[in-house]
Amino acid sequence: MYGSAPHRNPDYGRIVNDAQFERLLGYLDDGEVLVGGGHDADSRFIEPTVLVGADRESAVMRDEIFGPILPLVEVSGLDDALAFVTGRDKPLAAYVFSDSAPVRERWERETSSGALGFGVPVLHLVAPELPFGGVGESGTGAYHGERSFRAFSHEKAVLSKPLAPDTLAATIMPPFTPQKDALVRRWLRKLL
Repeated sequence: MYGSAPHRNPDYGRIVNDAQFERLLGYLDDGEVLVGGGHDADSRFIEPTVLVGADRESAVMRDEIFGPILPLVEVSGLDDALAFVTGRDKPLAAYVFSDSAPVRERWERETSSGALGFGVPVLHLVAPELPFGGVGESGTGAYHGERSFRAFSHEKAVLSKPLAPDTLAATIMPPFTPQKDALVRRWLRKLL
């Protein structure tokens, strides 16, 4: 996407500050660089990088990376992959690359994440009709489109009941009688 020289491509982003640049460089020691790994401190540039062989408990596997580093984890099969994901904090997003309906169903049913993408990473961010947000450690709530308006607004509950006649005393206030119980249950059945 960025050509053979991403460091010269004006569309390829840079790391936001020196501290984040150093944090990301530290992850390169957590595995073997399969692709990329080149970097330039002056421009805070890090090539798109793929790591292999990272220990499952290393920092690059525990932290939210937010940088151009993709650690690949070898799994023995679907059960191992699901156990790996569910044995950690809930991710902001999970991306599954499988056309198998049973595999996709298990990921939907057995994992919890802010978003779940099949066959494509990150694209859910640009779909305003899909909520964006995390669960657990990765966040609370969701926003995008109408959800943004609802998330950052407060809907005030307003209930108005006339003071007379006093229907509460005749229905849900003590003393509780079999007649009141039957009346309330009849109302509830109509509501539900």
